[in-house]
Amino acid sequence: MGQISLKNITKSFGNLEVIPPLNLTVEDGEFIVFVGPSGCGQVAENPHC
Repeated sequence: MGQISLKNITKSFGNLEVIPPLNLTVEDGEFIVFVGPSGCGQVAENPHC
């Protein structure tokens, strides 16, 4: 059917890089979970939740 690709995603606060460049591909039929405390951005990475 399809895939989801994130390419060169980063997060910085000023000069502080908290997420270095991230590349992620989720192929059709694969399942992933973003784990973290409430409010840390899991839904921001996947606005379809």
